Amino acid sequence: MTISFPIWLIAIDYILALIMATLVLKFVLNLFINEASDLSFFKFFTRITSPILNVSLKITPNFIVQPLIPLYLAWLIFMIRIYILPLVLGYSYIGQFAFVFEKQLIEQIKSIILSMALYLNYGL
Repeated sequence: MTISFPIWLIAIDYILALIMATLVLKFVLNLFINEASDLSFFKFFTRITSPILNVSLKITPNFIVQPLIPLYLAWLIFMIRIYILPLVLGYSYIGQFAFVFEKQLIEQIKSIILSMALYLNYGL
């Protein structure tokens, strides 16, 4: 059974998923790389996430340690994606709208791996 969701809702979910993944990656990079590092990859993520972190200063509690703020914001976005976005459609869609971005990403990865396996197995 396939359910078609409005494209604007899927677009909002994709945007929130990308922001959430970027914030989680920023947190993971903060675990291994110093904040004052000169690596271009880390500077790129700092430049991308700094506007998000600056906008969220008013909703971030003061007791959260600075390196944990990206993870906290990713959690808030996760809660919005899981609980608030499905409520736009109604209560009956709460379990069905969850992880639209991740489901489609996994389907793409699965098809790539399957095509690679067929290519390697049969030499096509």
